[in-house]
Amino acid sequence: MASKNGNGRVDLAAATAKAAAAERVAGAIVVGFDVCKEQGAPLSQIQQIALIQAALLEFDGLEAQLSSLAVIEELLRGGFGPNASAA
Repeated sequence: MASKNGNGRVDLAAATAKAAAAERVAGAIVVGFDVCKEQGAPLSQIQQIALIQAALLEFDGLEAQLSSLAVIEELLRGGFGPNASAA
């Protein structure tokens, strides 16, 4: 994954985290659909679509959020944290 901002490692980590989180959420949604069906209260197709849309909207901006958190962490480790010695 190429990065134009010089944070290739951060971008890759954020994308990997996003993909892993998406896989887990997708699995949880499928299990949720199955549980509803097994309990005699299956969701309609419209309800399933609404739930998936809500999950997708929650992911909007996740990669950017993870990238910004990683950048902040790197800045803190680089001497800008509360334990940094004064120059």
